[in-house]
Amino acid sequence: MKKAEKIFVVDNLTETIKGAKSVTIVDYQGLSTHDVETLRHELRAVGGYLGVVKNTLLARAMKAVHGEFGETVNRGLEGPTAVIIAEEDEIAPLEKVGNMISEKERPKLKFGIFNNEILDAAKLLVLSRLPGKNVLLRQALGAVAGPMYGLVGTLQGNLQKLVYILNQKSKQTMTS
Repeated sequence: MKKAEKIFVVDNLTETIKGAKSVTIVDYQGLSTHDVETLRHELRAVGGYLGVVKNTLLARAMKAVHGEFGETVNRGLEGPTAVIIAEEDEIAPLEKVGNMISEKERPKLKFGIFNNEILDAAKLLVLSRLPGKNVLLRQALGAVAGPMYGLVGTLQGNLQKLVYILNQKSKQTMTS
């Protein structure tokens, strides 16, 4: 790769990382081509994508965005590296990677960046088992709205009983 191409790749990667909700770095070694394509397809469906990047170029782009990082990043940028960028939901792409890890024990998580915080592989694995943001929002909405629906149902039941009693009383008055 020529120097001009490297500069273009680093600039492009820097802008992509700046706009990302989260960035996850994985070791994709051991995945078949079919598995990689399947993972790419699943990531696209949830607003993420996977790209294979040279470690030196990724290190330069990450340094441009986040400054100096510690030992976790330096160790993570060794060996075959793929970067997973989440553009919409921070957790959904990581959830797809977690599903593949539970099925195939690959790819291996190296580290990730969530809210400008570096997370190691163990923390990423815990996050990968959480439901997506939309699911969590629906659960929270259900928890808040559930008691209100119960109250409305109870009040409607009492009103229906009152209408029934008044109706029966009016029928008794008419027949008497």
